[in-house]
Amino acid sequence: MRLLVIGGTVFLGRAVAEAALARGHEVTLFHRGVHGADLFPEAEHLLGDRTRDLSPLEGREWGAVIDTCGFEPEHVGAAARLLAGAAGHYGFVSSGSAYRDWPDAAVDEASALHEGGEREYGPLKAACERAVEAAMPGRALLARAGVIAGPHENIGRLPWWLRRMAAGGEVAAPGPPEARLQLIDARDLAAWMLDMAEGARAGAYNAIAPPGSTVWGELLGAAREVTGGTARLRWVDAARVEREVAEPWDALPLWPIPSLPGLYGMSGARAAAAGLAPRPLRDTVADTWAWLAPGAALSDWRSEVRASGLSGEAERRLLAALRS
Repeated sequence: MRLLVIGGTVFLGRAVAEAALARGHEVTLFHRGVHGADLFPEAEHLLGDRTRDLSPLEGREWGAVIDTCGFEPEHVGAAARLLAGAAGHYGFVSSGSAYRDWPDAAVDEASALHEGGEREYGPLKAACERAVEAAMPGRALLARAGVIAGPHENIGRLPWWLRRMAAGGEVAAPGPPEARLQLIDARDLAAWMLDMAEGARAGAYNAIAPPGSTVWGELLGAAREVTGGTARLRWVDAARVEREVAEPWDALPLWPIPSLPGLYGMSGARAAAAGLAPRPLRDTVADTWAWLAPGAALSDWRSEVRASGLSGEAERRLLAALRS
């Protein structure tokens, strides 16, 4: 299959390109040439900025498109309209944030989406979905991803925990350890999107592992283990963390924060029935550490939304409270 990947050099896009090439597809990557320009020399690289100029895509044909980096409906809609007559399938990476009530409440594919024109991440993703479907009705895959993890992650959520565990000592871990967790490895999401493109399967799917497929303590335990096992987890009461830590999910990324009960409550049943098969969480953790351990740097793409991590001072305060 001739495949166009919009993006294709950072995190999920990189996973899509790598998997597609491994399957023997003829891959074209459309990107700015700013990040990972030296990756995948066996692929065709078309350089351009989707926000200003789509002319490199004109007069071409592909079997399918996978759009990994669409955030504004004007740009996504322009690409979908241009490619409507040039490709049979358009796979768009959307987000659980497209749902009006997520992450405050659990959602499935029938849950209400944002409908307003707010220029915020969730409403914009919902508007992007509408733009794709309007351009290619019945031919668009809307992959509403939850929290994505794995090697080459650029937001720095799992990398922060791995580096903190590697540093050793007492680690403040917000409880409870049995809270359910729900992630998707970028490589599994990429493989599934390719399966769907190969089968020309359309529709909206929550592209995520099943709710409760693992728990928070398992992730932190795996991170501790793969980084050498010297860190000592000290569980801190969730209410204290929410009360004392500003922006707690940014400071303690991936935490199943109690005030967001729907965060890890996206139904993944429809995607599972369509073949999405997440790997064991420990494999994701171990592979991410194997990438990070030699000193890998996170890509600066979308660095404005990178997880900050808990400051040393804030962690010391939480640990001191346990001793008082």
